[in-house]
Amino acid sequence: MKKRYKIIDPFQDFAEIYEVTHRGKEDDLPLYLEFAEEVGSPLLEIGCGTGRVTYALAKAGHTVHGIDISKSMLKIATRKKKQFPKEVRNRVSFEQQDMAELDIPGKLFSLVLMPYGEFAHVLERERQQAALAAIARHMSANGVLIIGMSNWDALEKRMNYHGGSIAKWGGSMPLTYEGVFDDEENQRRIVRYLARGYDPSVQTAIHVYVHEITDMEGRFIAKETTIVPIRYVFRFEMELLLEKAGFCVENIYGYYDKSEFKFDSKRMIFVARKM
Repeated sequence: MKKRYKIIDPFQDFAEIYEVTHRGKEDDLPLYLEFAEEVGSPLLEIGCGTGRVTYALAKAGHTVHGIDISKSMLKIATRKKKQFPKEVRNRVSFEQQDMAELDIPGKLFSLVLMPYGEFAHVLERERQQAALAAIARHMSANGVLIIGMSNWDALEKRMNYHGGSIAKWGGSMPLTYEGVFDDEENQRRIVRYLARGYDPSVQTAIHVYVHEITDMEGRFIAKETTIVPIRYVFRFEMELLLEKAGFCVENIYGYYDKSEFKFDSKRMIFVARKM
C-alpha cells in the first residue's frame, strides 16, 4: 500500500515576498543557459517558482515547461508573462504538480533542471526516490539532469526537529540579518532575517524567515514569519539516489562557475545523464 504524505506548501503565504527578495538573483543563469544551449529543447524546470530561471531560458530561445507544487508561486510566474513579447510567452508553459508524482503525458525532455534547492523540499526518502524515477521516465535518451542545492554547514546549530518548539523560532533563536529589499511596485521595503538550525538524526534543517515590512519612509506595516523545513542530502547519498533512478553522475560542482566541489563549497550542483 502506497504511503500518503501530508504535503505542505511553505510558500503559500510567502510567494510575494519571495519574488521581491529573489528576483535579482542572476549568478546561476550562465550555467543553466550554457547547458540549455548544449543540450537543446524542450526543457523541464522542476520547482520553477515565480519563473526567474524559466523566463531567462525562454528569452534565450528555449522551450520550457515549468512545474511547481505551489499555487501561489505559479500565480506570480503566470502573471509575469505579460512582461515578455509573444514569442517568449509562447515558449513557456506552467503547471501545478508535485515532483514526486510527475506526470506529463506524451512529453520527453532533453534537459531537466532543479536550479535552486528544490530537491531539498522533498523531506521523505520514498518521495525523493519517486521524484527521480518520475523524472527519468520523462527524459529523452541521453538527457541531462541538473540538481542544485546547498552544501551542508557543519557549524549549523543543532535543534530537535520534533521537539515542539519550532513555532517559537524567530523569536527565541538568534536572527541573522539577510538584507533589505525594495518593493517599488507596492511601495514597501522588506528587511529579512533568518534563524536556522539542524537535526542530524533526520537530516532536516529548519529555516525561519522573519520579514519586517515598512513603507518606503520606514513606517511599520507588518512582521511576517515563515517556517521552511529543508532536507539535507549528502554527496554520496545523492549519487546513490541518482544511480538507483538510472542516472550516471558526470560532474559535481561547488558553485555556478563550475568550480570544484570541496569541503567549504557553498553549493552542491549535480550534473547527471540518463543511462
